[in-house]
Amino acid sequence: MVVQEMHDEFKITLDKVDSQAYPEFLDGEIDFFLNEAQIRLIKTRYGKNNLYRAGFEELQKRTDDLKGVVVSKFCEVSLVQHYNIIGDIVYRADLNSLFEDLELSQPSSSEYMLFVKGAAYTCKSNCCAWHKVKLVQQDDITTVAGDPFNKPAPERPIIFFEDDDIFVWAGKGTTINGFLVTFIKNPLKINLGTYGGLQQNCELSEHMHKEIVQLAVRIALENIEAPRQQTHEGLNVRNLE
Repeated sequence: MVVQEMHDEFKITLDKVDSQAYPEFLDGEIDFFLNEAQIRLIKTRYGKNNLYRAGFEELQKRTDDLKGVVVSKFCEVSLVQHYNIIGDIVYRADLNSLFEDLELSQPSSSEYMLFVKGAAYTCKSNCCAWHKVKLVQQDDITTVAGDPFNKPAPERPIIFFEDDDIFVWAGKGTTINGFLVTFIKNPLKINLGTYGGLQQNCELSEHMHKEIVQLAVRIALENIEAPRQQTHEGLNVRNLE
């Protein structure tokens, strides 16, 4: 469904054509509701806040829902000095500096939104290889530091989130020469192209377009009806896939 078709369906779903029961929305306002619905659905599909308590890759339907916005990009990596002072070798993977290639020569236009997985290119004693990383929470870092069986190793770096980036705990004698992050990107904003900017279709899977339009209509009704129709409370119940 192209953006013009989404606009047409929004208008028809909101109200019968020419009935004038509800106020007409401008193209930019319709795009606002479509983009708001798109973001809400992505967050609902990503998390486990649903009746199945399943993440987006635990059900095939939910995997297909978001496959259009799941990407892998390389990060610029630098040593974090304040962790080095206390004896830990920690690197910082910059989520605001993403590239298409390991050499960091082709900047990426994708914007990070939600984490999926990561891999670190670790080097120790002239032996370099890609390895999966283990994600830990901030309150577990001290516990891990004192546990010799769970400390980071070249073949199993530990990562945690801090200061809007991914911090990679490599372990003594190990360097991180690259980091590949797989994430759900911030989708390009839907734009009809009639009020400024280029036309932009929805990046989510084709079968999601009707769901976006239906939720966009509910959000619009929430803004114009009295009493207001609350879309937040029923969102997870309506989207069980």
